[in-house]
Amino acid sequence: MPVFTNIKNSVNKFYLVNNPNYTLISVSLCKFLYGFYTAAIGSLLVPIGATFNIDTGIQSIVFPFNYFGQIVIIFFIGYFADKLGKKIVHTISLVLLAVLALLFNYVSTFYLFLILFFFMGLFGISINTIADATVSDTFKKKRGFYLNIAHVFSGLGALTSPIVFNLVFAATDDFRTVYFILFLISFVILVLIAIARYPTVEDEPIRPSVIVELLKNKKFLYLCFFALFSAGAMHSVSGWIPTLFQKNLNVSAEISNYSLSFFWMSIVIGRIITAFLSRKYGEALLLRALNTMIFFVLAATFFLNNYVFLLAAYLLFGLLLGGTFPLLIAYSAEIYTKYSTTRLATVFSFTAMGMLIVPTIVGILGRYFLIYKIIAFTSIVFLVYIFIFYKKLR
Repeated sequence: MPVFTNIKNSVNKFYLVNNPNYTLISVSLCKFLYGFYTAAIGSLLVPIGATFNIDTGIQSIVFPFNYFGQIVIIFFIGYFADKLGKKIVHTISLVLLAVLALLFNYVSTFYLFLILFFFMGLFGISINTIADATVSDTFKKKRGFYLNIAHVFSGLGALTSPIVFNLVFAATDDFRTVYFILFLISFVILVLIAIARYPTVEDEPIRPSVIVELLKNKKFLYLCFFALFSAGAMHSVSGWIPTLFQKNLNVSAEISNYSLSFFWMSIVIGRIITAFLSRKYGEALLLRALNTMIFFVLAATFFLNNYVFLLAAYLLFGLLLGGTFPLLIAYSAEIYTKYSTTRLATVFSFTAMGMLIVPTIVGILGRYFLIYKIIAFTSIVFLVYIFIFYKKLR
């Protein structure tokens, strides 16, 4: 055990750059990676369906396989990161994600794709969660601002992914190639975080029961359920935009994928705006205002049957929704200050549940109804949370 402890301490304490802004950028690039990988799923659905001759309902199985892995690992990643240190767990997760991304280029059956999606989700969410916890611990003042800046990188990754997909698919005619790009990005980020200094957090006794302790806090539990449903709504839009535009409105594949990039661009802009607003206004106030506007915008999409109007509504939805999740993470630190990684891992587990359940249900119902009509009904959850954020979390 002393040998293991020495290795752990050596990894966690090693750095070449002692600058919090460098740490912010390097771990935020981990969020870029997660955004890139997650958004790629939306672009992959149609070519996967064509390649393996499967319909929309079967394509939606990708979501449970990808996000179930995220739910499973999330209850462990917080424990290990708080126990072993964020840097060592971050490094291991990045290496394993890079290996899986490389393997994607050599699989040729739908079932192997599903298995890889499971493990990609497992390590991808680990990287994403630790990145947020690192930012939260590094910048204890103005968390809302810095977490929104970190989440901008996630949006940039998601914005870039459909563009890269269009370029590599046009050049190679193989949708798997986008994962080789993911492998290269992982390697570069691995080098950057290896020389970054991670924040030192006061050691706390880690107990498996800490998650139960967290969930006994009603305010924290409300935030978790908000994370579940808001993430489900957002990833229903991002996951199905290429499909719904192609299948429901007869828009070309290329334009549909670029529409996904525009959607993530709106989220990036929303996070930048929210970051600066959070310097003046509290998280709870911003969450109440944003939820109110999101409900009306998303509900209105039910009545839109034109590509331009529907895309405009989705862009406005992304603009409003983009900053809510970083605000939620910052607010959770006010409610429960201890166990930063475990706290965020619990929030992300609920997020993963939403990303699993809601887009899957949309895909199943998409066999019988127009997909964008179904997505409009997810606006109901924001109506519920208008009440919760006004009454329960004041």
